Amino acid sequence: MTFFRKINPARDIMGRLFLWFWATFIVTAVLAVWGSRFFFEELQVNTASPQEIQHLERLLGGITSERAMQAPLRVALDRNGRAVRGRAIAVDVDTGRMIAAGGPPLREDDRRDIERIVDQKVPITLNRGALKITGPMLFERDGKRFALFFAKMDLPGENAPPFVLFLCIALVTTTLLSWLFAKSLTRPILRLQKSARSLSTGNWEARIDNTEKRQDELGQLGRDFNSMAGQLEKMWTGQKRLLADISHELRSPLARLQMALGLAHQQNVDPASLARIEREAERMEALVSQLLELSRAENGVTTFSSYSLSLLFRDIFTDGQFEAANSNKALDINEIPKLTVLVDQVLLCRAVENVLRNAIRHSTYLTTVEFTVTDTEWSVTVCDDGEGLSSEECERVFAPFYRATLARERASGGVGLGLSIAKAAVELHHGAIKAVTREEGGLSVTLSFPRKLENT
Repeated sequence: MTFFRKINPARDIMGRLFLWFWATFIVTAVLAVWGSRFFFEELQVNTASPQEIQHLERLLGGITSERAMQAPLRVALDRNGRAVRGRAIAVDVDTGRMIAAGGPPLREDDRRDIERIVDQKVPITLNRGALKITGPMLFERDGKRFALFFAKMDLPGENAPPFVLFLCIALVTTTLLSWLFAKSLTRPILRLQKSARSLSTGNWEARIDNTEKRQDELGQLGRDFNSMAGQLEKMWTGQKRLLADISHELRSPLARLQMALGLAHQQNVDPASLARIEREAERMEALVSQLLELSRAENGVTTFSSYSLSLLFRDIFTDGQFEAANSNKALDINEIPKLTVLVDQVLLCRAVENVLRNAIRHSTYLTTVEFTVTDTEWSVTVCDDGEGLSSEECERVFAPFYRATLARERASGGVGLGLSIAKAAVELHHGAIKAVTREEGGLSVTLSFPRKLENT
């Protein structure tokens, strides 16, 4: 059933538009052709075929039978006409009075055509539109002479080749026209969808091209989208510039504060107060450094070089082992693949280091690091056995300054920028970072990178 749902053309708007207009074209074309056959085709006179003469003789035999002679003529015509799947018509040769079996009244053109050939010696066939009339054959009833005619609709099966040819032409032309019409309507919608998806992933330069060529509602929608994307890009650029400017401006007062601390130490100021001021200055220095790192990552300032994974992460894992041991915890690192990649060493190492230190800080005892390599990507997964996060927190944990447990982060000195820097660095490598809560408890963070950046 899944396969049929995928190939079902009505599952998207283009398929529904195509089917609707295609069906409309087909029905309209068929009705137009049959309407023209009923009302606009000229009279055609042909020699009656042996089969038509046979039907007429069969009808005549039924009307002149003993049983039919005892019934009214109209009843006999109606009964025997149904037997041969047609309509029987009798015309009084002397008076011109016409008696037709049950059904709608004859058209005036058909009545005139029948009256003109009442005296015909040999049966012939008249075609006007879709109606075919064959006759006459003379018979007598109640001392009167009648001319018998047999009327029948000219069904498509009796004229198959022209109808089939018309149907094939109609199918081809309507299919092409309907597809082009549906495509012209859905093409700008698909472009808008693609640009919106690109914008949602952080590509602030995503725009819809050639919107000025369309002056309809879809063109206006494209221009509105471009305007919205431009405003978002300006806001995001302004935010990054503000973040970078604030970070740089804070460096100067921090430097002066540290100089003042050095002078205060020389003047034997209260050591406890100086220690408190020094701790806060160091914390502010760390915050400014992290803000600058985040600004660098988001601005896309990179220097890619080739590195072996084992050499790339050697110092990070050594420091992680030391930090875990000092906290009476364990760090288990699986075998590092023999893989050479093209990366920005500073940004990538900082991303992995931030995730690793975050896992060690929040683990109960054990933190593990695993590597996975496929044909298309390579990834590193860091897992801890701590409390974990809710599904909502897993989505928001990479936002700048977001702290899932505010009191714990303050106690550890964190400001909620480590995972934000990691996310920006990973995305700069065209990768993805994802956090999920493990079933056995704790948090698992996976950093994935495409192998197209691998050095070949």
